[in-house]
Amino acid sequence: MNSKRRLSILIVLCLISLMFSGCGKKAENVSNVEPEDVPEQVVEPEPTPPEPPKGLPCPLTGMQILDEGDLKQRPIAVMIDNEYNARPQSGLLDAEIVYEIPVEGNITRYMAIYHHNQTDKIGPVRSARPYFIDKALEFNAVYVHCGGSPQALQDLVSLKVNTLNDLKGSPCFWRSNDRKMPHNLYTSTRLMREVIESNKFNNKTAPQYFKFSEEFLDLDGKNTRAISFSYGKNYTVGYEYDAESKLYYRTINGIRLKDKESGKEITTTNIIVEKTTAKVLDDVGRLKVNNTGKNRGYYLTGGRLIEIEWSKSDRSAKTMYKDLKGDEITVNIGNTWIQVVPDYVRVEIKE
Repeated sequence: MNSKRRLSILIVLCLISLMFSGCGKKAENVSNVEPEDVPEQVVEPEPTPPEPPKGLPCPLTGMQILDEGDLKQRPIAVMIDNEYNARPQSGLLDAEIVYEIPVEGNITRYMAIYHHNQTDKIGPVRSARPYFIDKALEFNAVYVHCGGSPQALQDLVSLKVNTLNDLKGSPCFWRSNDRKMPHNLYTSTRLMREVIESNKFNNKTAPQYFKFSEEFLDLDGKNTRAISFSYGKNYTVGYEYDAESKLYYRTINGIRLKDKESGKEITTTNIIVEKTTAKVLDDVGRLKVNNTGKNRGYYLTGGRLIEIEWSKSDRSAKTMYKDLKGDEITVNIGNTWIQVVPDYVRVEIKE
């Protein structure tokens, strides 16, 4: 082997040695590299939502009142027109309780009870009748009206009822320009409360009127999708049940009643029907509606109906509603419409 060839072999061997030694160091370097410190992922606990504020139940609806001052407010009973030219009315949507009772002419009139709900326009306001006064007395209510029958005006004085009467100049009324008298007299809860405060009428509070069920009440009664009351040939009022909302929609001659201001349909959670008797008193057609003593009736809620008995011992006493076993009825939380129905009115129940 000559010297040149020997030198070439040595060079190749050196190169191979360098290659392996480089790879070894590289591998050693890789194996000796410590991994970077990775911070542990901290899972933040989801914030607990605050509990909804708890109030006190309204004695008329069972709904929560957050402002204790509202709970102490005195109820207001407003007479509301239901003649054809007065429809649609304003403010019935916000009343906690509404009574419907016949007046002369084979039509009815409303008395809306306002406790803590507020509304900017209520009416049209109309005149007093004795049997509506009897119902207002049950709530310690300030009675709001525009005049009245001779007997009613006499009763308001003799029974010492606190009143707001447009004909006496109470400054809580106004006349609208879109309707003719007498169907255009209105008031609001704000104006009435201001006058009540200035007259120092805030000396009474609402009684606990109903027993309310903590959970939605499913009556053990008759399935009822609608009920109607025919007062005359062209005057039938009623209620249609909606299972999804669990509310009854108010109707007149088959058409759903709406609030004039908002356009919303009038609904109620509870319906109480008081059967009674009535007679005509004079040539004007004024009525005597019997609302003391006792008689039968119905309670409707949640699409079901049960028979009840109502009783009222005297004009100012609270009306008691009991089932046929003699137990006071429990009602669902929400508003209530009370239908006082003389025996000449035809009642139709649809299952």
